[in-house]
Amino acid sequence: MKISNRQAFFLMWLLFVMVQSQQLMAQALSSGQPNTAVKPFSFPLQLEMRVPFDPTDFPSGSKSYLIYELYLTNFSSSPINLRRIELMDAGKENTRPFATFEAAQLQTMLQPLGGMELGPDEKLTITGGKTVIVFMELVSDKKKPFPIKLMHRVITETDSLDGVRISTHNTNLKVLGPPVQGASWIAADGPSNDVDNHHRRGVVILDGCSVDSRRYAIDWKKVKDSVSFSGDPRNVNSYFCYGEKVFAVADGRVIRTKDGLPNNVPGHGKAFHPAVPLTFETLAGNSITIDLGNGQFAYYMHLQPGSLRVKPGDRVRKGQLLACIGASGDAREPHLHFELTTSPKLLFGEGIPYLIDRYSLNFQKDDSIGIRIHELPTDKEIVDFGE
Repeated sequence: MKISNRQAFFLMWLLFVMVQSQQLMAQALSSGQPNTAVKPFSFPLQLEMRVPFDPTDFPSGSKSYLIYELYLTNFSSSPINLRRIELMDAGKENTRPFATFEAAQLQTMLQPLGGMELGPDEKLTITGGKTVIVFMELVSDKKKPFPIKLMHRVITETDSLDGVRISTHNTNLKVLGPPVQGASWIAADGPSNDVDNHHRRGVVILDGCSVDSRRYAIDWKKVKDSVSFSGDPRNVNSYFCYGEKVFAVADGRVIRTKDGLPNNVPGHGKAFHPAVPLTFETLAGNSITIDLGNGQFAYYMHLQPGSLRVKPGDRVRKGQLLACIGASGDAREPHLHFELTTSPKLLFGEGIPYLIDRYSLNFQKDDSIGIRIHELPTDKEIVDFGE
């Protein structure tokens, strides 16, 4: 086969290039110096962001609140050191962050999965293959409404990543009546982002999914001079709220009731000994679940044995007497646990916010008191409901 001059020239040029490349590689190896001309390929920051359930903002006082969970998973083998999380208006480009959480704030917001106890600085490091929950709470002045959608930006020690977008108005805010009546009710463990709030940190896995039905739950207790009882603390009758009446917050249909469980002897910590073993059937104690429509369900828990006035299938009207407050189930002392969720099954739904048609505050952390219309009390606020 004959080779043209052009083909011969090309073959000679190719041979020359191969020889030169081998010589350069040999020189680099012999000198111990890496070949900096070729950079190794690398993926972007291998950090997954997800929000299992988009939040809905709600008003309380002069502020609006947005409460939800952000999950961060490190898919790489190298640790990721968090420095900051920024929330951006997803509908605008090149804007300043709507909210920023610096490292010091993140230390109280982060919780590694698996119940690991870590120091504040350790919490900021997501080791390879690990997941952390960031318990998010955004607070904004009512005059500065939340954007319709927010985008999360995670800034690490060496990189930054734009990720998951959320809606800020995910569910319809129902306007409800109060579940109790009278004065001096404290919204114990009400909506907040406090580390010690057992409702806020109430994430569990059910049906293979993470849920927090208690995200906006409130334990309603009566207080006088900042205490909930007078007399023997181990007697349910010593508690100001024991036996108080409980009312339907809206028209609806009763879909589940539980009665016949005894009250517990009040006690906290190691002094708590439930009257019956705690199971899915007894956790809520004597309880009522009402279907309010549109996929929203109201739960009344820890009711007084024998006090229930309704049964499954009953239609109830807003303000109707349902039962009385007790100390059954997982109750350390008498109180009404009230929550709104997206499921007719206990704990399986996502906790959602709502509004109370009218109440007044006689104590709040910032000393802002007065009549509230279509708002939701937050943690430790002391509330008066009209008779």
